[in-house]
Amino acid sequence: MLLLSKKTKKEEAEHCYKTGEDYSAKGDADGAIIWWKKTIEHDPEHFLAWYNLGNVYFWGKEDLENAFEHWEKALELKPDDIDLNYNMGNAYKELKQNDKAIECYKRLVKKAPKDHEAWNNMAVAYLQKGDNEQAIANWEKAVKIKPDKIESWFNMAVTYYKTNEFKKALDCCNKCLEIKPEATIVHQLINSIKMKQAASE
Repeated sequence: MLLLSKKTKKEEAEHCYKTGEDYSAKGDADGAIIWWKKTIEHDPEHFLAWYNLGNVYFWGKEDLENAFEHWEKALELKPDDIDLNYNMGNAYKELKQNDKAIECYKRLVKKAPKDHEAWNNMAVAYLQKGDNEQAIANWEKAVKIKPDKIESWFNMAVTYYKTNEFKKALDCCNKCLEIKPEATIVHQLINSIKMKQAASE
């Protein structure tokens, strides 16, 4: 049996990877999987093949077990890759596996501390696990980076409202209205805050 040289294996892996990309571009998840699996047979350290296999299993096949198995291998190869940690974090967040999501977002903000979406998403993961204090702390970081991020201000307002911190809730609502004065949902929240505040006095 003729053994391929290391260089030839790398070249063959790249050919398989690009073929997989072609199948993926056509929306053929099964074809992409076949070719990206061939890629890692030739080059077990091909980060993009592992990463995209995770992506196609998650979004193309809704096969969570295989998605995370391949993403975890990609993570071993590039633990600080921004896109990988985003995808894994968002997937874990959707599945309410909040601690795992937070781990991904922490790696992400360590690499990209100015990424306001990562701080925002980490806040949501903290909120989902019932840690309002950490959720607000992360939203605060998000709005320092991007002060016109109305979703962060609104989420903070709702969290303060639920914890009966009415003044802080109204302050966040006012920030929302500075960004979008006609936001109906914000005006509705302000009314709810004032009613709850009046009832508690």
